[in-house]
Amino acid sequence: MESNNIRTMELIGIDDWDSPVYKCIETGNLYKDITLGSDNPELCSCSNDFEGEPNCPIKNDLEIHFTSKPINKEDSFKYQLLDRLRIDCEYYLGYGNRNVNHLWANNEKEQIEKMKELYNSFPDNEKPEWLTYEQILQYERLMINS
Repeated sequence: MESNNIRTMELIGIDDWDSPVYKCIETGNLYKDITLGSDNPELCSCSNDFEGEPNCPIKNDLEIHFTSKPINKEDSFKYQLLDRLRIDCEYYLGYGNRNVNHLWANNEKEQIEKMKELYNSFPDNEKPEWLTYEQILQYERLMINS
C-alpha cells in the first residue's frame, strides 16, 4: 500500500517573477517555490494558475520528492550570457559590419575566450543544445582568423 503522504513535484517552468512552478504528479495541483529556486524549495499553492500568487504554504506532514533538481540561478545566468555572446557574434558577422562595438567584450578574441570559458563551465550533460563547441570555433575562425 502506497503512502498518501508522498508528493512528487515536476518542474514545469518559471513564472514572470522568477518563481519556479511545479506540478504535483499525484494531484495535478500547481505550486510555486517562493525561495526562487534555492536548494531547499518552499512550496506554496497558487490557485492552480501558472501566473497565480503563491499564497498558502504546504503545512501538511508531506514528504516532497522532486523529479529534477531545482534551477541553479548561476547556471541560468551563464546560459543567458552565452546566448547573448552568440547573438552578438551573429550580428557582428552580419548587419554589424564587423564593428567590435557590437560585441559584449568589445574585442573579438576576448569574446570568443569568454564563450569558451562559459561553454566549458557546464558538465557534458548540461551543455546547451543550441550551441556546440565546434560552432564557437567556427565563430573564432570567421571573426579572428579571417
